[in-house]
Amino acid sequence: MKVIAHRGAGGLAVENSAAALRRAITLGVDGIEVDIWPTRDEGFVVLHDADIARLTGRPGWTSYLTLAEIQALRIGGPIRRKFLGDRALSLREALRVVAGRVQLMLELKRTRHSSTALAWVEERLVRILAEEKAFDWATVISFDHRSLLRLQELDPRVRVGMLYAGEWLTLWEEVERLSPQAILPHWAQANPELVREAHARGLEVYPWVINHRDLMRQLSEMGVDGLITDRPGEALALLGRARTSSEDAEV
Repeated sequence: MKVIAHRGAGGLAVENSAAALRRAITLGVDGIEVDIWPTRDEGFVVLHDADIARLTGRPGWTSYLTLAEIQALRIGGPIRRKFLGDRALSLREALRVVAGRVQLMLELKRTRHSSTALAWVEERLVRILAEEKAFDWATVISFDHRSLLRLQELDPRVRVGMLYAGEWLTLWEEVERLSPQAILPHWAQANPELVREAHARGLEVYPWVINHRDLMRQLSEMGVDGLITDRPGEALALLGRARTSSEDAEV
């Protein structure tokens, strides 16, 4: 079972930062999940929130700011002041930090009501993945399945993963239309029947976000391909693969 570090090793460094990505790789994870938002100047910034206030202490919306404006601010946020000093990564910078050493999941954040204003997103993302030679080790995941479909139409080399939460009446119909490499259900929707059906269809299954040891164990017994967790060190320890000392305990 693969261990995917949610927002990098966010318990040991600022989430989604270069330090968090490097720490996750040092821990020995199989993959890293990060979040990317489009910016006003048609770039991508690696942040989880649409509003930058939590991590910067300054109000503002990612899609209304330029990449340079966001990167000029220190990130860390009021509840993690000891981590202040990092800056938000661009997508290209994040790809170069990882550089194929582990699997990278890129959660594409965008809102459906902004489809016209953000019509450039998929084409630009495909171009960056191609230029950074990341098709083999990067997977774009999103709750916006239309965006994933557009990515595949632009370039079939793009690996996509279908994020979802809640029960679906037509899950497998959508899977057939989209042909993702993976499905990423909320942990509450993961069950043995889902895993068996997904594997029969050649799909990988990565539930999110799993932070409790008992649930990690249950999902491992179900046969999921990996889990996305804020506690990658604990998951690796459960699997007998821990590399860290006690001083690296996650918070």
